[in-house]
Amino acid sequence: MKRFHMVGRAGALTALTLSLSACSLFKAPSTDARAWQDEVIYFAMTDRFANGNPANDNGPNRDAGDRADRTNPLAWQGGDFAGLKAKIEEGYFKRMGFTALWITPVVLQVPAIPVGDGPNQGKAFAGYHGYWAEDFRKIDPHLGTLDEYRALIAAAHKNGIKVIQDIVVNHAGYGATLTKTNPEWFNTKADCDASSNKTTDCDLAGLPDFKQDLPAVTAYLNDFVKYWRDTTGIDGLRIDTMKHVPDAYWKQFFAAGGVGDPARIWSVGEVFDGNPAFLARFMDELGAPSVFDFALYFAFKDQMSGAGGNLDRVADVFAQDGAYRDPTRLTTFVDNHDVRRFVSEVTERGGSAAQAAERLDMALSTMYLSRGTPSVWQGTEIAQAGLGDPYGNALGQGNREPMDFTRLGGSTLDERLGALAAARSKYRALTRGAQQELWRPNGGAPVLAYRRVISGVQGVAGQPVVFVVNNGDTELDLGSLSGGGIPLLGTFSGTALTEVTGRTNTLSVSEGKLVGRVPARSVLAVTAPGGSGAAGTVNPALPEVAGLTVKAGDSAAQLTWTPGADAKVAGYRVYVKAAGGAERLVNFAPIPATQGSFLVRGLTNDVNTTFRVVTVDSAGAESRGVTASGTPGSRNTAKVTFTVDARTQGNGPIELRRFDTGSQIEYPMTQDTPGVWKTSLDLPLFREVKFKFGNDSAGAKNGGYEAPGQGDRAYVVGTNGNAYSGTYDFTEQPVPAATVTGRVTGGGQNLGSALVEATSANPALNYAITFPDGTYTLRVPAGAQTLKASAGGYLDGTRSVTAPAQDANIDLARDLRTKYTIDGDLSDWTAPPVSVQSPAEGTFGANNNWLSLRADRDAQYLYLAYTYRVDGNSAILYLDTAPGGAKQADSFDAWKRAATFGGQVDGVNAFIARYGTEKAQLRLVQSDTATPEVNAADYLQASSGAAPEQTVELAIPWTALGLSARPAAGIGLMGGIFGGDGYGAGDIIPDARSTPAGANTITDCYASCRATFTEPLKLP
Repeated sequence: MKRFHMVGRAGALTALTLSLSACSLFKAPSTDARAWQDEVIYFAMTDRFANGNPANDNGPNRDAGDRADRTNPLAWQGGDFAGLKAKIEEGYFKRMGFTALWITPVVLQVPAIPVGDGPNQGKAFAGYHGYWAEDFRKIDPHLGTLDEYRALIAAAHKNGIKVIQDIVVNHAGYGATLTKTNPEWFNTKADCDASSNKTTDCDLAGLPDFKQDLPAVTAYLNDFVKYWRDTTGIDGLRIDTMKHVPDAYWKQFFAAGGVGDPARIWSVGEVFDGNPAFLARFMDELGAPSVFDFALYFAFKDQMSGAGGNLDRVADVFAQDGAYRDPTRLTTFVDNHDVRRFVSEVTERGGSAAQAAERLDMALSTMYLSRGTPSVWQGTEIAQAGLGDPYGNALGQGNREPMDFTRLGGSTLDERLGALAAARSKYRALTRGAQQELWRPNGGAPVLAYRRVISGVQGVAGQPVVFVVNNGDTELDLGSLSGGGIPLLGTFSGTALTEVTGRTNTLSVSEGKLVGRVPARSVLAVTAPGGSGAAGTVNPALPEVAGLTVKAGDSAAQLTWTPGADAKVAGYRVYVKAAGGAERLVNFAPIPATQGSFLVRGLTNDVNTTFRVVTVDSAGAESRGVTASGTPGSRNTAKVTFTVDARTQGNGPIELRRFDTGSQIEYPMTQDTPGVWKTSLDLPLFREVKFKFGNDSAGAKNGGYEAPGQGDRAYVVGTNGNAYSGTYDFTEQPVPAATVTGRVTGGGQNLGSALVEATSANPALNYAITFPDGTYTLRVPAGAQTLKASAGGYLDGTRSVTAPAQDANIDLARDLRTKYTIDGDLSDWTAPPVSVQSPAEGTFGANNNWLSLRADRDAQYLYLAYTYRVDGNSAILYLDTAPGGAKQADSFDAWKRAATFGGQVDGVNAFIARYGTEKAQLRLVQSDTATPEVNAADYLQASSGAAPEQTVELAIPWTALGLSARPAAGIGLMGGIFGGDGYGAGDIIPDARSTPAGANTITDCYASCRATFTEPLKLP
């Protein structure tokens, strides 16, 4: 699915060379005989993969937005069918073991639209991704022709590769012709407002939302899917935004004889939700052959991206496999085009690039060795980074950068993918076998182990496989685990082990346990002939559990019993049988004998379910068991009280931001005592909720989100006494051992909302915001710390303390030498030598408009004061202070913008840049590229106003500008409201509409909005 944002006119949107050998690492089987559990899928965004035919780069060339522009991350880049076909024929995919190729939608896209906010504001946003259809039965010319598409599919089939075409039946593209010829086919705002199911009846970010319940719409959508299915030879469908389409449509779609009948064509649906029970409904009730395993994705992202992750949470996902009739039908992934790349998840949590590549290998290995069909997003083979959708990121930073084949020589992941695929092909247990837990951390060492076993398959292909994950940053000796190793429970009959991917290892079997060393951030998988270890052997002498009870929750049930004291009992297993279904084993590795409770998840709601708990002896034999029943349901809820100690955030306000439903839900909190916030919520019992606490005040750090670089918080509803408590900013990082308290004042007056940072620690975490009375509570590591306090209009103050400490007061001073009081209040600017007014709005609209500029000077300082409105953009004021200087800002290493300087502007020597409501940055221009930042303590600044209205006031010593004194020739000033990196301005000062006027201009605003400054304001 394409994630959406705000855009201008649309309104709401919210050559393989070095590392691969000439020999194939994997030989794909024939496409005819393979079931989809046997596939390995490569996902390519056609426009961003390979350009095989530059002649089609501009597509239909309807306007500038159709033209390929590699400086714009939201424009077409030139990839096409010809490029994909060339890579197939080169053997690119085969050598990594991929047997299926998923490509983004091929249909004609609507014309590009302008971006309304963010770092790419004003740029053309094209449908390069394929999710904005104009004509559902035409190929987009940017990608090639229908004949070229058929040739691609034929080449794939010749090479044993299936082709999966992405489709969208939820919506059309912005302003698509269908919305004009058949407006009645689409939901209106009134329809949305009146609906009881806004997920299916409301638009996604303004995209025209089909009314699939209308027969004409159902027929139209079915016909377009049938057209591509029957005329191209594709093998499968990837279905976008599946949960946003009514159930009734899917039931007819997947029905026998339907256009999506699994007997005719395989498909996998995108259901962006982390609840296995919700995902299962689309396969088991609505008929989808497969859906993407978002539950497992979230576990990979949150728990495997750093050593602080909890592999118990990964195990919890697999423990819910009972939600599916057949979990091997799931399609698994580590990341995709809609989320931050896994490599960036690691580096955002402090991991190095090398560690990120190792952790990516670890997550991929876990995925390949687990149940389900693995899918891999392009760029993974080169450990590509990406911070998310390019809409919100500058060029080079997003997750959809064009594939860079020259980087293959620097990565071994391509070879690793081939080895993993070869193992899946050789050992059938890895594609069809049961997955049974052998070991989980239970709060201890970060190791997870599973066995994959299959019956009825002879020889090596039928051997069981055991894989072990070490999520830690240090090597792990399995012999150091409780009990001296991982119990294999009879998995193997011999002791000679083979690592299935060819990795060197020290693993062995000792007294029925797996021992040896597992390197940091890695996975090892071993096999041997199968043993006799299977559940179900009865020992009638075993005693039964007593007092078994069931408490039903949402897709889950809590079982409790009285643990026995009999030495013959080594543990317990749980079996589950839903009404009308077969009994299944929940846990192969026995629950410890001392444990008297177990949470069974992944149950089907509203179906009476029988639970059987058996005792297990040391040989793995079982008692006959005791049974009890219950009926899970979403109406089973619990009231949970959430409490967060947010004293570091001053008066907040603090809220809970929940993420486990596929979209953020915000819950306000109430301040119970100063800085401690609470809320009580009715939530589905035993549902795992993912969330963070947030600070909703304008002055909050880190965009108002706690815990930068750390994962989400997680809580299973109904545990820990129906209560959750935490400390703001510390989710994975431990809460610091010491607290420093004190007060920040300015000239004896208490300063509220002042910022206190521990510059000797990590200011992103170890900081505090003062309460209205100036007091603060700062959490820091114990020992010597250096504190810095800052507040608008005051000089920064510092203080050394030994934490913990009390009464660490800091008094900030105004700089009395300044001609103006730098406080964000411009009432004392009565008659400055430069004063310009510019009320007329520019091309970015009224909320991105430079309004006024004042300037003055004395022997010590340059004084600047300006007002503007800004929404998602930046205000930049350029200074011409000396002969020479940069003639363009296009290559600056910071704040690179489409700005040119000439005419009366000798060049730019410095500039002041401010994004949103953040602090302004003063930077010197030392060359056409070098723009070092001036220490913020070397000048004064203050700001005022609530977004978008802003006021900035500065007093800059001449020495901070690299000058020994005030320049005799004066200085030139010119500014603008700019978009993101590489883009220009929407409003500049001075210009023809300011008073006084200037000759500066903005040109070619559809392409770049380049600002050209030739006449500055002159401060003598």
